[in-house]
Amino acid sequence: MTGVGTLVWEAQRGEPDGPLRLAPVRRAALPADAGTTDVRVRFSALCGSDTSKLCSDSWGGPIPEGWVPGHEVVGIDDATGNWVAVNPLVGCDACAECVLGRIHLCPGLRRIGWDLPGGLAESVRVPVRNAVPLPAGAPDPVVFVLADPVAVALHGVRCGLQAPPSNGTSRLGVIGAGTLGICTAVVAARAGWDVLLTTRRPDHEARLRTLLAGTSVTVCPAPGLPAGACDAVIDAASGHSPAPLLQALEAVRDGGTVLVQNAYAPQVQLPTPVREVFRRSLTVRGSYSYCRANECDDFREALHLLDQDAGSAWATALISTRYPLAWLPDALDALRPDAAHRPLKVLLTSRS
Repeated sequence: MTGVGTLVWEAQRGEPDGPLRLAPVRRAALPADAGTTDVRVRFSALCGSDTSKLCSDSWGGPIPEGWVPGHEVVGIDDATGNWVAVNPLVGCDACAECVLGRIHLCPGLRRIGWDLPGGLAESVRVPVRNAVPLPAGAPDPVVFVLADPVAVALHGVRCGLQAPPSNGTSRLGVIGAGTLGICTAVVAARAGWDVLLTTRRPDHEARLRTLLAGTSVTVCPAPGLPAGACDAVIDAASGHSPAPLLQALEAVRDGGTVLVQNAYAPQVQLPTPVREVFRRSLTVRGSYSYCRANECDDFREALHLLDQDAGSAWATALISTRYPLAWLPDALDALRPDAAHRPLKVLLTSRS
């Protein structure tokens, strides 16, 4: 829930099957719940999973009633006065999966910005444990708004793939050059993979090479990854059609692994013979969100990585386009698929 009289952007449908619209509303404070804290939002990033629902007609699944988007949030904890990043995953803390730290598999998982009100607001109420303090001495808190996509990347590379051999080079293809694809390519390169990042837009190749300068990521020229060229392929593209996964299946070698980070729209189906996938002895795995299993807290590790890379070209590029919170409709217009100069990512800022 949100604080006293705070501005909140709420998504609603005009008709039962009509397009989504965003409406600014003011909400009064609710009584504070035990174990929660209010975070005054300073930066809230728009995720591709939000814009796919708000900027196109490709999403065919349900929408929560009174949905308040925003799960990539940095702000100030009212209780402590400290800068925090909001971990959006709220598990039940009682099931077997939560006990093991596999919170992303909790049957009762709730997500801030989907099941619970999110950060496209001046203030958001979250469980205390989900307000994660930023690293001490961090020079610029805005970069930590990328903690969620970096945590997704860390989880996929660490839990979804075998580590590359220390005595040789393993080639990893990454399909999708949006925020998640860029974060995944950077994380995989740091883990020792020889990374090829591909984009479906040739006009983006030069920009990608510039922002990934200083990393060991290679931007693969159009039309994309060569057939059978990769030991593993990660599908981190947008989920409007099965094309990225079909490309991944073609690009991976026999016996290789395809890891799907793509949050496909519910109606997307895979039109490929199942026999061929198994004949080639492929491993196809899903990698959803992130966890804190085996003493590896993906979200906190993401904060540490961003603290190290705060001044890098790739991180700077992803946090450079910003709009005031009240200008959210303009920010969404800039992110529409047909926008002439579509930014890689957009941040909303609030200084209330």
